[in-house]
Amino acid sequence: MPDRQTGTFYVCHLAHEHDRTYTENLCEYLERAGLPYGIVEFEAPGQRPELRQCLDGSASAVLGFNSQLDHCWLGDENFVVAAARNNLPVIHWLPDHPSARWPDFTHATAENSRFLVMSEFCKRYFERYCLPHARTGWVAAVGPNWRSRIDALSREAFLQREVRCLIPLNLRRVGGTLADAGERLHSLEPGLGEAVAEATGHARLDLAGPLEAHLAAALERRNRRLADREFNFCFQIVEEATQIWRRQRIFDIASRFPVLIQSDTVPAPAPETAATFSDDPWLCSMPATLARMRSCRSVLSISYASDMLHDRTENGLNAGCAVIVEDTPIHRQLFADRRNALFFRYDDDSLAHCLDLVCHRPEETYAIAQAGFALRDDPAVRFRGFENILRLADL
Repeated sequence: MPDRQTGTFYVCHLAHEHDRTYTENLCEYLERAGLPYGIVEFEAPGQRPELRQCLDGSASAVLGFNSQLDHCWLGDENFVVAAARNNLPVIHWLPDHPSARWPDFTHATAENSRFLVMSEFCKRYFERYCLPHARTGWVAAVGPNWRSRIDALSREAFLQREVRCLIPLNLRRVGGTLADAGERLHSLEPGLGEAVAEATGHARLDLAGPLEAHLAAALERRNRRLADREFNFCFQIVEEATQIWRRQRIFDIASRFPVLIQSDTVPAPAPETAATFSDDPWLCSMPATLARMRSCRSVLSISYASDMLHDRTENGLNAGCAVIVEDTPIHRQLFADRRNALFFRYDDDSLAHCLDLVCHRPEETYAIAQAGFALRDDPAVRFRGFENILRLADL
């Protein structure tokens, strides 16, 4: 093996705009850390001879997204197995909740792989319900991107921004739509289905702790024990139904304000709708959305874990926007409500107050955006947790 500090850190990914953006962010971090890196892009898992360069003795580590590398092959040998035989660390980065992605893995083990998840809560979940004893690390977001970054934030330029608030939230999750989650719920035996439905009802308004605690409690009340695979199946329903419910709740409130909502599903407009909805593939693409933030006064973001700092929040700060975020522990730790960010919950009218401010009080919005802009390069915000990637790679 080469010296860890001089070997090439390979980032391998599908030819998809999300993976490309995440890779750009990671490579910016690696460059800042003074580490050489290489990129291997491929169309789909399967036979991937281009991955042989990662095994020529020059690599320090290899990182891929979700289970992509787990399904890549070099002839008759699985890539993950081949890398382990060459003592090469392989890191699987799961940007989605582990309950949705872990069932896709077939060859990764605690011995041949390492795993990167999106928060400490997700790390605990992975180690409890997915692969105990695996080396697991966390990052709080996939990182800020260069497309959203501005050089300076002036009052005049801010007040000229066209979009008062950008709300980029899709309703489709990894497992599909709310109807798809409902079908999976109805496929469960009655007692188990009731536990999942009960957990979902409690999880909707919980912005403090790990949501799987509600499923565990509902099962315990019924004296039910599930194998980890069954728990993952059930919790994915809870997590995705919760996220879709929250997004629909946001859309219901935000539709009354002159905001731009980007989503994969556009509802039929109500008579009182003031918002603009768009499901245009180009307009809603990740690169276009990141660039558009520079012309927005505010950006709303939510996360599937209450200890996760979403990249939309990082990019909103990057672009000089006032960020509207859920009232979670990590946001209370990093921000102050109405000073450098705006907090909202789902059980009161706080979101309507946030949107009223950013839509109708531009001077106050600018003051909040300016204070948040000063935090964008704070190590507690920018690339938060990325040092754990290097620890996983033994760098």
